[in-house]
Amino acid sequence: MLTGQREAYRRSSSLSRSFWWLVARNVNGPLEVLTLDGGDTLPVFSGEDEAELFSWPKGARELGWEVHEASTEELASVLWGLYQGVGLVALDLSIEIFDGDNAELPGLNREDFLEWIIPRSLGRRW
Repeated sequence: MLTGQREAYRRSSSLSRSFWWLVARNVNGPLEVLTLDGGDTLPVFSGEDEAELFSWPKGARELGWEVHEASTEELASVLWGLYQGVGLVALDLSIEIFDGDNAELPGLNREDFLEWIIPRSLGRRW
């Protein structure tokens, strides 16, 4: 993890952010969220346009993936629930950064990301 990026995330106010965007699909069951690196990386986007730009060139729409708006609580639930094995949350990942060849992706580890979006006084301890 890049120290500068971690500090920038910590200084920014996640409390003012009500929604995040994921690439997800829902086919007869719980929401399935697009992950990378065999499930180790969860791309999360701060804007709908960023998520669209990431998913469109990857051909995700043809496979049923769509941009999904998620509240902070829903995103935390995703990371505490079915996707608790995610090691890295890649924020606003661009297609230029991710080339699919084991690129080192920028982001925060799962615990740091949850700590950033949910203040300890409101969140649960993991």
